[in-house]
Amino acid sequence: MLPLAPFEDETMTIQTENTFNWARSAGLAYLGVAVLAGFAEFSVRTGMVADGDAAQTMAKIAANQTLYGLAGIADLLVLLLDTWLGLAFWMLLKPVNKPVALLALFLNLLRLPWMGANVVYHFGALLLVNGALPSFPPEQVQDMVAFLMDMHAYGYTANGIFFGAWCFSIGWLFYRSGFVPRLLGVVMMLALAGYWTDLFVVFVTPEFEATISPFAVMPAALAEISVCLWLTFRGGAVHHAAQVHLNQPGLGTL
Repeated sequence: MLPLAPFEDETMTIQTENTFNWARSAGLAYLGVAVLAGFAEFSVRTGMVADGDAAQTMAKIAANQTLYGLAGIADLLVLLLDTWLGLAFWMLLKPVNKPVALLALFLNLLRLPWMGANVVYHFGALLLVNGALPSFPPEQVQDMVAFLMDMHAYGYTANGIFFGAWCFSIGWLFYRSGFVPRLLGVVMMLALAGYWTDLFVVFVTPEFEATISPFAVMPAALAEISVCLWLTFRGGAVHHAAQVHLNQPGLGTL
């Protein structure tokens, strides 16, 4: 069989890009990220940290090692889904504005090594619980477990500097696209304020964290959930509208 000529190969690539539903694919990946990250961070880790009590924190992890290990695996799966999510949004939104779509892709890629390194703190605590440092006194091991859990929490929050910028970039592209509701674009852009406010409060005025951070992060999280649900259940309509937009001369090059 003769190899495809360059022109035929390029034509098949374009047809694949135009027929594959990147909108629904992004929605499903985003939904997977939300479910897995929510399970790992809020259903598992948050419930195992006893503020100011390192011994109790370690005891909770030791008593729920299977669940704790599953949370770490969920974090790793989030990294895979986030990689696909970045690609899906790039393919969907590059006709709107290629430089901004590329910026969003880079911001997403910047987050992944950060979050991957953060998972090490999660599994490091599990190693300590299982006796990785037998020569250390129990009190020191307990303090180290609590320290690693705190490091993970701080790393999660610090990641908001990239994630908030990514949300704003995606929101701006949604707003300008013409095939995603502008309201979704607005709430995604506003998510930047929520995540950056949380970051500022945690690292600069931690005494206000319990009061301000939940109100800062909750609207941003709801914006993300709205986007992933819309793209999942309305992905067909978004895909069709995106193709119509793509075929209109003079659009997609702003």
